[in-house]
Amino acid sequence: MPATVAPEAVMAIALFEAGTAGKGLEIEDISRLFVVLQERGLSVGKVALRRVPRGVYSEDVEAFVGRLEEAGYATSRSPVKCLEGGMRICEEIVREELQSNPENFRNVAQALNFDLSRITSPATA
Repeated sequence: MPATVAPEAVMAIALFEAGTAGKGLEIEDISRLFVVLQERGLSVGKVALRRVPRGVYSEDVEAFVGRLEEAGYATSRSPVKCLEGGMRICEEIVREELQSNPENFRNVAQALNFDLSRITSPATA
């Protein structure tokens, strides 16, 4: 059975991608990514999802974002925007997942149309 991708790595790559595009994300946007991955049969750690009027919501995603916000690495939970420090944290989480679980994380990133080429060397941190 393939190694499970850490849910935090999925959240981090989503926030990193949005940040590099100068955009914010709603908690529901990030939560929806886990539905896409489930539908494609990709192995991602457990994330609690519940249906809400606008799709799905995850308290796990909210907690991840909340920790970034409390540390001063992100602003506004709606939409969430990573500050420079938050971008570095997200980049490091993604880099660690790429080192420990490269094939599976690349499959997840590809399924979500995320570009991993911006996170290729420790020199960018």
